[in-house]
Amino acid sequence: MQINFNKISNDEKDSLKNQIRHGLIELEQKETRRRKKKRLIAFSAAASVALLAGLFLNRTPVSKPKTDLELFAEKGATTESNEDLEDISLVLQDQKTIAVQDSSIISYGKNGKKVTVGELAINTNSNSASFNTVRVPYGKRTQIVLTDGTTVWLNSGSSLIYPTQFDGSIREVYLTGEAAFDVAHNKAKPFFVKTKECNVRVLGTVFNVSSYPEDETIQTALLQGKVRITYNKKGLLSNKEIQEDLTPGMIATINKDQKQLKVERKDVASILSWREGYFTFKSQSLNTILGKLSKYYKIEFIKGENLNLDANYSGSFALNENLNSLASTLASITNNNCTVNANQRTITIK
Repeated sequence: MQINFNKISNDEKDSLKNQIRHGLIELEQKETRRRKKKRLIAFSAAASVALLAGLFLNRTPVSKPKTDLELFAEKGATTESNEDLEDISLVLQDQKTIAVQDSSIISYGKNGKKVTVGELAINTNSNSASFNTVRVPYGKRTQIVLTDGTTVWLNSGSSLIYPTQFDGSIREVYLTGEAAFDVAHNKAKPFFVKTKECNVRVLGTVFNVSSYPEDETIQTALLQGKVRITYNKKGLLSNKEIQEDLTPGMIATINKDQKQLKVERKDVASILSWREGYFTFKSQSLNTILGKLSKYYKIEFIKGENLNLDANYSGSFALNENLNSLASTLASITNNNCTVNANQRTITIK
C-alpha cells in the first residue's frame, strides 16, 4: 500500500511518524530481550557443565598408586584361568616352573632364600622385589606357608601371587579364585589380600576369600579375628569407596553386576571345611552346590529340564571321593537321579 503524504494533514503526518517511531523502538526492545535470553541460556548451560564437572571431581576419589604386586599381577599370565592346567605349579621369579605333588606343602624359610616343596628344597636367590606364583588346577588343592608364618590353603582353580620376602610396612598377596588364610599376627605390619574387585585388610586372623572370575559374587567369610573389606564401587560419573569391618561369624558378599556389598551372619565353619578335605554346605541352592562341585572335582554337570536349581540342601562331600561315590551321595541328598560318564567326566542330574 502506498501513502500520498500530500493529501493528509500535518496532524495525521505526525501521528503516522509517531506510530513508525514506536514500532521501531518496540522492535529494538524485542531484539535486545532476545540477545539477553540467548546469553542467559548459554551462561546457564556453561554453569551446568561446570557444576557437573565440579561434582565429578569432588566425588571421585583420587586413584591410589598401584603397588609392585598389583602391577606384576596385571601384566603377568598368572591370573588367567587355570581350566586347562593339569598339575599344581610353583612359578619362581625367573619363570622356572616346579611341578607340585597333590599332597605336598610349599613352605618358605624366614628370609625367603629357600622354599621346600614336599621333600625338594630349592634355593630361590630371591630379593625384596621377587614374586612367586602358585597355580592350582580344578579338582586339586594345595597348602602354602609364607615367609612370615602365614598359612594359605589354595582351592581348586585358584592362583596366589606373593613376595618371597615381606619388606616394607605391609604384607600383601594377590588372589584369583578361593583361599583360606591363617595369618601370622603382626600388628605393626598388616596383611592385605588383593583381588581384582576388592581388598581385605587383616592383622592376624582366620578367614576365607572366594573371588573366581567366572562367579557373579565375591565372598569373604571370617572365622577368627577381624578384617576390613574395601570395595571401590564404580559409577557412571563417580566412584565410591565402601568399607565394612567384619567380626567372627560374618560374611561379606559383593555382587559384581549390581555393584552392592551385603554383610550377614552365617555358618562360617562350613565355608572353610574344604581346607580339611570336605565340602560342607547348609541351606545352599542346588545351583550353588553344583557350581562348587564342578570346581572341586573338575567335572561338568548336565542338568535336566525340570531340575529345581533354586531348591536348598544341606550335606557334606569328601573331596577325595571318586565320581561314582560323588554321584551316589548327591542323589541321596537331593533325591535326584545322577548318571556318571567317567570318560567325559560328566554327571547328568535330573
